[in-house]
Amino acid sequence: MEYKAGLSMDEVRGLAGDGPITKLSSNENPFGPSPLAVAAAQSALETANLYPARNDAKLCKSLAEFHGRGLTPTNFFAANSGVEVLSLIEDAQIRAGERAIICPPCFGAYSQSLRNKNAEIDAVPLRDTDFSLDVDAVLAAVTPETRLVYLCNPNNPTGTWFGEDVLAKLLDGLPEHVTLIYDEVYYQFATEEGLPDAIRHVLDERNIVIVHSFSKAYGLAGMRIGYAIAPERIAAKVQKLKRSFHVSTAGMDAAAAALKDSAHLAKTVDNNHAERRRVIEGLAELGLEVAPSQSNFVMFRCPNGSDAESMTAALVAFGVMVRPAFYLPQHIRVTVGTPADNSRFLAAVKNILES
Repeated sequence: MEYKAGLSMDEVRGLAGDGPITKLSSNENPFGPSPLAVAAAQSALETANLYPARNDAKLCKSLAEFHGRGLTPTNFFAANSGVEVLSLIEDAQIRAGERAIICPPCFGAYSQSLRNKNAEIDAVPLRDTDFSLDVDAVLAAVTPETRLVYLCNPNNPTGTWFGEDVLAKLLDGLPEHVTLIYDEVYYQFATEEGLPDAIRHVLDERNIVIVHSFSKAYGLAGMRIGYAIAPERIAAKVQKLKRSFHVSTAGMDAAAAALKDSAHLAKTVDNNHAERRRVIEGLAELGLEVAPSQSNFVMFRCPNGSDAESMTAALVAFGVMVRPAFYLPQHIRVTVGTPADNSRFLAAVKNILES
């Protein structure tokens, strides 16, 4: 599958007539970034003529203090977005011709990044019935040439999730030559069911790298800051591969400030918790098949066998931007927005179904 980034608002202007555009296609924070993060970025711009710190040590220190639990700065590394975090892990852990396992439907950037590294990809699909992970099938797909397994939890694009029993079984079954990339960029939104304690496995020196991002719950998608939590031996290997000045001053300062604004994060998560439920219930009332979600988006099947591209275009005509789900041509992924955003989306879907 070729990864395609979502359209920008400028790219769809004119398709929606003269009305406003509601963007629910990229899982962005509808409230924007924390005021503390904005102030930190603005302050950093006063010295934009100077190069940033040569490395990400200051941000890694802030991350270690934020997460606690005995983690140290040496358990972290930062990058320009979660996608670059993935690329850096690949640089450290896999070579051309070696193999990686993905579990579609999953984030489309996994396969694109692996192809760019000339790695071989083995796909072990999620179960058709409920998009759950088939751990036994993943373990059966491992070969002596396998180096990486990719999992997203909560999963993009389905919104589904798994618990500690699944993660522990997988890690216990993976041989020492395989590293699990555990993509947890949506973890703050899992408010109804518990996610695995992935950090425990890092502290136990298992072969796992946790991927986080400031693009979602923290509202800093435009700053492009992602980071990883990993055993020191893996993090140190990645740090040696990174170029100097790889993350901007404004980005690192904004990220560190965002960690301190618990009120802004709580506002974001509380809105998502209530509105996600309303969107799911609203789509179900319209007769649509909706996947359970613990993320800041909801996935549903298009009505009457229609395809996602067509329905996406139909919604754009109403000024609402969504996106087709990765690997699922008859499913749409819609971001949970503000109450007004979500009302507009549900009204547009209802209008399309009744037309």
